[in-house]
Amino acid sequence: MKRNKLDSLILLRAIAVIAVCFCHFGYPLYAENAYNDLFVFFYDYGKYGVQIFFVVSGFVIPLSLYMGRYSIEYYFRFLLKRLLRLHPPYLAALALTLLISFFSYKIRGINYPETVESIIASLFYFHFPDDNPVFWTLAVEAEYYLFIGLLYTIIVKLPRTYILVFTPILILIGQSQLIDYILFFSYIVYFLIGIIGFMIYTNQGSKILNTIALISLLPLTYVVYGATEALVASVTIGFILGYQGSIGKLPNFIGEISYSFYLIHFPLGIKFINLLNPYFSPVNKWILFLLTILVTTLLAWIFYRTFEKPFAKLSTKIKYTFSTSSHPVLEPET
Repeated sequence: MKRNKLDSLILLRAIAVIAVCFCHFGYPLYAENAYNDLFVFFYDYGKYGVQIFFVVSGFVIPLSLYMGRYSIEYYFRFLLKRLLRLHPPYLAALALTLLISFFSYKIRGINYPETVESIIASLFYFHFPDDNPVFWTLAVEAEYYLFIGLLYTIIVKLPRTYILVFTPILILIGQSQLIDYILFFSYIVYFLIGIIGFMIYTNQGSKILNTIALISLLPLTYVVYGATEALVASVTIGFILGYQGSIGKLPNFIGEISYSFYLIHFPLGIKFINLLNPYFSPVNKWILFLLTILVTTLLAWIFYRTFEKPFAKLSTKIKYTFSTSSHPVLEPET
């Protein structure tokens, strides 16, 4: 795999996490300040960073399986690898969120909304504390892993069947009542776009058929989700497949810590803004905004070094085969 392809994925993760941060940090600052329109823009469009993450995951997870020479017999090993890679940092972020929110409610004299039952449910992605709303996307990702580990063999062994049979079936499921029970199906089109992008990139089956399928999914995204969502999905997969450049040190750094950044930015960043907001005049709200980004980035780096990187390194020790390969095996992030 070419290094610049890795760079394109890292850059997209950096863009996605910054967009989501801009959305969340812009919301508490947009009222009554000199930069109201700018913060409203951040809030309205930063949320589409989530769609970027979904398309990237649709592409990069099967690509990592491809580079790792995965087969269906290693399904549970794949799940263990993903669990080890992503769950420990999530648990640390969950503990941090609950701790911050507990003291926040206690100081204000408000009853703490979380219960023992809700906290236990949060451990398994069945409940998401209000003080960290991004956690719901991890449930979508976890459900995606359950499906892609099973579908991957069909994708690479019977690509034409996957395109002509399984893709339409999955799209129909995404419009059924199953979305009330399995959150992943509500966003399945984004993942399908990424998966077909992977098929085009690795020459799985007919490139013409795959391209037609990909192009067909883009107007479907418009019908199901909306114009902006379709544009974001189109630009994301186009960038993944077409980007040939490299990236600088800062985007590489943000992309590298993007999962940690994503996990902790809301409870830490919002509390930071709430504490300092009264001390900044309307004309200086942008200073608080930038300061929050800088402080949260530093804390995300510490979190990454402490909780994410050690488990990411440990997860790479889980292999799908015992044969050696000169290809780098990707360790994709949420």
